[in-house]
Amino acid sequence: MSTESLRIMTFNTWNTGRNFEDGLHKLARHIALVNPDAVGLQEIMTPGNFSTLTQMLGPSWTGIYKDDHYPDSAILTRHKFQTNSTFQTEWCIAAKIELTNSQESISMANCHLDYTSYGPYAAYNKMVTKLDQIMAGEFSGRAQGIYELIQHDKMKLWIKKSNLTPLIVTGDFNAPSHLDWTDDEKKTHGDWKVAWPSSKAMEDAGYTWSTVNKFNPDWNYTIPEPMDRIDFIFSQGRIKPAVSTRYAGTEPLKRIPYHQQNDYPSDHYAVVSDFRFL
Repeated sequence: MSTESLRIMTFNTWNTGRNFEDGLHKLARHIALVNPDAVGLQEIMTPGNFSTLTQMLGPSWTGIYKDDHYPDSAILTRHKFQTNSTFQTEWCIAAKIELTNSQESISMANCHLDYTSYGPYAAYNKMVTKLDQIMAGEFSGRAQGIYELIQHDKMKLWIKKSNLTPLIVTGDFNAPSHLDWTDDEKKTHGDWKVAWPSSKAMEDAGYTWSTVNKFNPDWNYTIPEPMDRIDFIFSQGRIKPAVSTRYAGTEPLKRIPYHQQNDYPSDHYAVVSDFRFL
């Protein structure tokens, strides 16, 4: 059994810090404070934003992002990406990472799934009477994004070999976990039991998970703002989570819309999981 450990972070950057004073520097500082081996980032607005963020972290950091004018999904590491291992889907970016000063490596994917037609809004709307209405937006852009990832040829191979090279999937799924919306929890979820298909697809593919609540205050409209766990770290193979925490720095946070000077530059908690190799 290996004695080595691994720290993984998933971090929705809320438009790469644009909603905060000095947001890019704050993003870099909080990543450095957590000091993960790798971090999956969401809402990277431009390649230039990502390049600047990487430079702020220092020369030991390197990264990849989805090849698009709006990259959105990206991965940063203080280790080394394996040559020719990178691939992307519509919603995800993935690569193998070789840990420096170690014999270990990991396969890692990071995703930011579609934010539109958020299912819990429908669940809390008393005008909604059928499960089909809640599930209407769950497949295109969310569940379909996960199916596309796990059915990719490289991903299939990584899953098959995860007993040798552990596999990590991070991301903002913009959907709750099916493990939260159970019969026992119906009273806290608009009296609904929902098998949210994105997280269910990951479980069916053999992953275990760690999540955190979205950081948002209640809103003042007729439908309450759901406080669901939508930011995930999944793992599979020769690795075991030891500790999983949610992170928003240590400074007091002002609620939206008074957030611009907050030290922590996001509207989501980050999720941080420490693993040990088996």
